[in-house]
Amino acid sequence: MLFKDIGPPSGYEGYLSRRAAAALLGFASEFKIRQLEKAGRLRAVRGVMGSAWYPRAQVLALRDAAEAGSAAPIPGRWSDAALITHLRARARSVVDLVADTGVSISRAERVYRFWLAHDVHPVASEARAATARMASLERRSPDRIERDDLIRQLRDPDPDARAAAFEKLKPKREPTSTG
Repeated sequence: MLFKDIGPPSGYEGYLSRRAAAALLGFASEFKIRQLEKAGRLRAVRGVMGSAWYPRAQVLALRDAAEAGSAAPIPGRWSDAALITHLRARARSVVDLVADTGVSISRAERVYRFWLAHDVHPVASEARAATARMASLERRSPDRIERDDLIRQLRDPDPDARAAAFEKLKPKREPTSTG
């Protein structure tokens, strides 16, 4: 059974269905169109049975804005340069970077470390100072910090490093006296 595209409601011939709008914007799914509608970037006219119809001009304006780069990149598609520019806008943490841009945590951590180590921008200096203040607020005891480092070494790809860490973590046994 082939699905035929339904036509727009009478009087709305210049409008696009959700499926047609998704195709025009290059989305594989109609779900992205629903997200744009919920975000207030698209406004739908409801047709028969509650079907959503979008003005062609509004969909084309969204497409042109995305192509011009005035719209934020699609989450997960940020270049490293765009992420660093985003970090320069104001001091952010790795968590903020992930929440704002939608990139993976590992990539956000990698870009953030690079930014802290190499950028001379004033916001990077503020972030380095904040990181140093947070490090000085360490509440764990030195024994606990050492134990956590040894546990981290158990994930090392080198088997010798893992074995050495395991030996250091083993509980010390006192010799039993026979008497």
